[in-house]
Amino acid sequence: MMMNSEFNKLQSGWESNKKEMNLSNDGLDMMYLKIREKEKENYFFYYGTIAILLTTLIVISLFFYYLAPVKETLSRIGVALMISGLMFRIIIEMISIYKAKQINNIDNILKTTENSFNFHAFRKTIHQIIAPIIIVLYTIGFYIITPEFSLYIKFWNLVLMDVSYIIIAIILFLIIRKGVHKEMQKLTDILDLKKDIME
Repeated sequence: MMMNSEFNKLQSGWESNKKEMNLSNDGLDMMYLKIREKEKENYFFYYGTIAILLTTLIVISLFFYYLAPVKETLSRIGVALMISGLMFRIIIEMISIYKAKQINNIDNILKTTENSFNFHAFRKTIHQIIAPIIIVLYTIGFYIITPEFSLYIKFWNLVLMDVSYIIIAIILFLIIRKGVHKEMQKLTDILDLKKDIME
């Protein structure tokens, strides 16, 4: 609602003032250049995320297929949660790239700004709602495999594995959180630049 209200104000201002824009061509070019640079940095983040998730997906799939093919139904559900969670996250990142590329495919600054608002809200929803759900399901999947692993792994090795997962998860959370913060800041900067162009 807040985003929509802000965009409506911009739209109103744009319609009344678009004939009186006094920005120089050099100023506009500089703003567009900054926007493109920030968009490229975010593309790098999206492709990097896909590469990491895809590598993890391949490693886990090979591990459970060749090294530790689980037999119990509960364990198979756990593996399914882990693999499907990774696949779903990869698909989301691919959709994000598609949406991001569609933003500037229109020769209309008002429309591209509206698309930028929508994309910002989309990525915010992913980071605040969808990603945490996927992480929780992945973690549940990991731990419900533990009972079957306990049949083949010594107790203390199993404890070490489970504790290591928590430690690695915390480290990855901090790294990912930093990356997400940078991405959202760049998206905010892009919105601010487009708002400056419109005002």
